[in-house]
Amino acid sequence: MPESLLVRDVMRIGVPTCKLEDTVAHVAALLIDGGHTAVIVLDDEADTRGWINERMLASAYERAAATGDDAAGFAAQDVMDEDVPECPSDIPLGAAVSIMADLGVDHLFFLHHAAGRTWPASVLSLRDVVKALAGPVYLKNQGMHAARPTPMDLFRQRYGLAKTR
Repeated sequence: MPESLLVRDVMRIGVPTCKLEDTVAHVAALLIDGGHTAVIVLDDEADTRGWINERMLASAYERAAATGDDAAGFAAQDVMDEDVPECPSDIPLGAAVSIMADLGVDHLFFLHHAAGRTWPASVLSLRDVVKALAGPVYLKNQGMHAARPTPMDLFRQRYGLAKTR
């Protein structure tokens, strides 16, 4: 493992998102279907309001079991953490792992801040650190140099259009 590995070499571009009013069941399905471990919660103006990981969902389930409520019907805003853990992407990966340990979190997000809004760009999870330990073959589709879909591909995906090639 090279000592010069930076967060930007390992982070995953793109962050799954949900809305404040989405149900916990929707968030859980989003995580499972996409193979994700956390989401960013956005308000109606697409501004970051918080984040949810698997631990928070499990806590919601536990809370609901104790009170007899239906956890699946809780809203994302009821279980999210408003304090989104962040760090710069140009620091050594080891430093980011130390930040995670100090904060007691399993994810760090990289957010854009402009015009009074904040929106997610990329994420680093402990799973990404494990991939770095496993070797470069496990990181080939990650980092700032990973292949990304073109804006047209994203448009087609969003509106369910097939490629014309």
